[in-house]
Amino acid sequence: MEYTVNADIKLAMQRAHEERGQVLKSFWARLFRRGKPSLVSTRVSRWA
Repeated sequence: MEYTVNADIKLAMQRAHEERGQVLKSFWARLFRRGKPSLVSTRVSRWA
């Protein structure tokens, strides 16, 4: 991609990238926090 990017656009893209990273991190954390107890309970009920 060959085009001139001014400082404002670079800063905005960097900020958007960081925000996206935070959202993904919190999403995965919430998913694992929610998923683990249910997985454990289903395994226990299957084997019991």
